[in-house]
Amino acid sequence: MKTKWVITVGREFCSGGAETARKVAERLEIPYYDKAIIDETVESTQLAAEIVAHHDERPITYSDITGFQYGGLWYHEDPSLTLPVGMRVADAQFDVIRKAANRSPCVIVGRCADYVLEERKNVLNVFIRASMEYRVKRAMDLYGLVEGDARKLIRKTDKIRANYYRYYAQRNWGDPANHELIIDAGKLGTDGAACVIAAYAEQFTPQG
Repeated sequence: MKTKWVITVGREFCSGGAETARKVAERLEIPYYDKAIIDETVESTQLAAEIVAHHDERPITYSDITGFQYGGLWYHEDPSLTLPVGMRVADAQFDVIRKAANRSPCVIVGRCADYVLEERKNVLNVFIRASMEYRVKRAMDLYGLVEGDARKLIRKTDKIRANYYRYYAQRNWGDPANHELIIDAGKLGTDGAACVIAAYAEQFTPQG
C-alpha cells in the first residue's frame, strides 16, 4: 500500500505512538523517521551523540545558555556561536525533517514536525494518546518501574514534550486544531491504530 502523504505523529509518552508510527510506515511501505533524526542531526552538526540526545525534544532552558551537566563534565558553548546548543539541535532536526519530507512520503515522529511542515499541502498530522492507566502499565512493562515511578516519568516526559512544542511551535501540544486525526492507541492497540491511520491516509484530502 503506497501513499503520497507525509504523516507526522505526535504522541503522549508511553501511548504506543512510536510503535504505531513504525507500523504505519511498514503498512504504507514508506520511510520511518524517529531516532534516525538524531543520527542525521549528529552528522550535520558534528555535535556528540550524547549532546544531541540530551537536547532531543526538550525546550531551551537556562542551562542551555550557560552550559549543561552530563557524564560528570560541564559542557560550555563556544562563544563564537550565536545559538545555544539546544536551539542548534532543534534547528538541525527541523532541517532533517524538511529534507525527509522533500525526498518522499514518510512517517515522522514528534519534534514539532507538524509545525515544521505546516506550509506543505501533502501532510497528514496525527496525534496518539491513551489513558493514564494504559500508559502506566506500558511504562512499567517497558522500563521495569513500579507504578508510582511510572506515573512520575509519564508526567515529567509529557511536560517536557509540551513545553518543547510550545517553545518552538507557539501553540499547545496535542491540540485537536493542529491535527487531522487523534487516535486512542490504548483502545485500538498499536496494530489497530496503525490500520486506522493507513486507511485514513488513503481517503485524506487536505483543506485549503
